[in-house]
Amino acid sequence: ADISANFYPVLDSVALVLKEYNKTLVNVTGHTDSTGSDQFNQILSEQRASAVAQYLMSRQLSAQRFVTRGMGKTQPIADNATESGRAANRRVEITLTPLPQ
Repeated sequence: ADISANFYPVLDSVALVLKEYNKTLVNVTGHTDSTGSDQFNQILSEQRASAVAQYLMSRQLSAQRFVTRGMGKTQPIADNATESGRAANRRVEITLTPLPQ
């Protein structure tokens, strides 16, 4: 999965935040729309999460902080019956979890 170049500035901003909050675990979760088979979408969602994590790691962030997973098409946030809904469902979510002190 390729990251669209227009998202690089957003991810660069995320990397700066992650450097500031360095005592956090970074969960990167990929999602897809409902087009295609379950297996295809599972793999694609995993690839999306991995691509974003790799990009962030290329900004001098420790790989040990990252957990990636793909959810396939199991967690839509919009209606898959419309193009705009499908576009919204093709996403990567990044959440931070504080590391135990």
